Amino acid sequence: MILETLAGKAVGYFVDNVTGGALEKLGADAKDYLQRLVGLIYTYFSSGQEVQQATSNPNPLKEAIIQKASTNVDFREDLEKLVKKLEEIENSQLSVNFSQSSTGEGANIKADKNTGNVAGRDQNFRN
Repeated sequence: MILETLAGKAVGYFVDNVTGGALEKLGADAKDYLQRLVGLIYTYFSSGQEVQQATSNPNPLKEAIIQKASTNVDFREDLEKLVKKLEEIENSQLSVNFSQSSTGEGANIKADKNTGNVAGRDQNFRN
């Protein structure tokens, strides 16, 4: 992953977690990975102002992450694993894409991307 993209996503998840929006956005499945990400960032940047000011100005933390990741392979690999896992969780969430239309001749129900059982999924009912 490109360092700038990696750092931007890491800071985004970090800020969302610190402000309380990450769990709401990603759900409980992401809690462990968010905690690991925050722990990793605090491990490397706890003494810097970048972390303290991240919610109001995320750019210094992003730049610090880019600099650290370009020189520390272990940090970069750990960060990349966490960000990729959080992206997977974010991308795998079910989208609420449900539609039902009724006509004089019947009803059409669509429940796209549903992994469970839906009665009448993608079926047309006619009188």
